[in-house]
Amino acid sequence: MDPKGKVAIVSGGASGIGLATARLLAANGARLVLADLQNEAGASAVRELEAAGGEARFVHTDVTTGEDLQRMLDLATSEFGRVDIVHNNAGVSERGIGFFEGPWEQWAQVVEINLKAVIHATQLEIALLRKQGGGGVIINTGSMGGMVPMPTSPVYAATKAGVIQFTRSLAHLANEGIRVNAVCPTVTDTPMVRAGGEAAMELVRRELGGILQPEQVAEGVLELVKDDSRAGAIMRVTITRGIDYTFERKPR
Repeated sequence: MDPKGKVAIVSGGASGIGLATARLLAANGARLVLADLQNEAGASAVRELEAAGGEARFVHTDVTTGEDLQRMLDLATSEFGRVDIVHNNAGVSERGIGFFEGPWEQWAQVVEINLKAVIHATQLEIALLRKQGGGGVIINTGSMGGMVPMPTSPVYAATKAGVIQFTRSLAHLANEGIRVNAVCPTVTDTPMVRAGGEAAMELVRRELGGILQPEQVAEGVLELVKDDSRAGAIMRVTITRGIDYTFERKPR
């Protein structure tokens, strides 16, 4: 799908991977709706995109509530007439709290935002795309942490593994012209990661050979948007191998 003239929604769009993706999609001609809890950052991102010649709107969105997810979609259709691209990107980490010490509420929030919200959003998005007559692309943010064990973040890893299998299980929607894919980066330089402290960042650099920049992940998202042959694709984005794929089902 050529993003030019299309309408794209990016959750978690006020910073990190979401903002980098919004910038790249806007640079390729898409009109943007940024959904995020961060009102000030979201408004600032819209001003930035519009100053660069793009069209953008911000909607305050708590992805764990169906009402907010529906409002996100409604805003896009009321402002721009339709929805073509959605990047379900909002997510949280375990914030360095050990699994055996942390309260249950901590893990419940990770599951609610990283997995349940992606499932609910995708359900609503597919309903809208079908109502519009079919066609469109949904990209979920997974993680390499969903493919390999993460002893320090087992709940986070479980949620991202869930996103991967959920995405793969929707590959058949390509027969309707709706492509659902996932991008799975290694550790990326985002506010969420930086909140873990510089010592943790340095450890990642040593263990993984570096830290991805959000723009590198955004390039992967753009590839998933543009390449109509990708359905149920799980894209890996890593420092060592760049972009590659672990699974996909070619549309008929």
